[in-house]
Amino acid sequence: MIADYNRHQLIKAVLLAFVGLLCYGIAWLFFSYGLRFVFYSFKFDVSFVSGSVIVALGAISWSGYRHWRNGDGFKSYLESSLFHDLGEDSAHAVMMDCYARRVTGPAYVLSQIFLGGPLLLLRAWKHFVQRLPDSSQMERRLTDTLKVLQAAGKWQSIQEYPDLRQEILMLAQMQKIDFSAHKGVPRIKATANDHGV
Repeated sequence: MIADYNRHQLIKAVLLAFVGLLCYGIAWLFFSYGLRFVFYSFKFDVSFVSGSVIVALGAISWSGYRHWRNGDGFKSYLESSLFHDLGEDSAHAVMMDCYARRVTGPAYVLSQIFLGGPLLLLRAWKHFVQRLPDSSQMERRLTDTLKVLQAAGKWQSIQEYPDLRQEILMLAQMQKIDFSAHKGVPRIKATANDHGV
């Protein structure tokens, strides 16, 4: 049970890290070549491109970290600040919406790709550190605890099992039991049909 959970966490961490690094790579290409084109067009010194790319990637990393720390993540286009709805009251408003979305749509896609770098790497790190200590003794304790909770077959307060608190929290983390903190009182339930040992 623990080995399966840890393996899934590790696989998720590796996949998320790979996609996060891919997003960083796309951001680096975009800023590196995009800024080089802009600097060259305006006859600025192209030697500043490397520093500008580092600043841009730093800003993306800081923004992604702030989103992650606040519990935010990716947003749909309708939830983003790039979406504007002028309404459908007139043909002019509809046309303006169409023209605006030609710009804001690609900008939204790029913003999500850029944020994907830090957000996905942080999620990968979270999956990696959420692995549980694996031992035959802990496996036995978790299996016994799960059987006790399944035998009850109803919602119970976690306070009814003061000696099994660690095992219950680990089972909840592994999603082997249902866990609810509704009204601030942690309650648990394990059903044999829903969660396998």
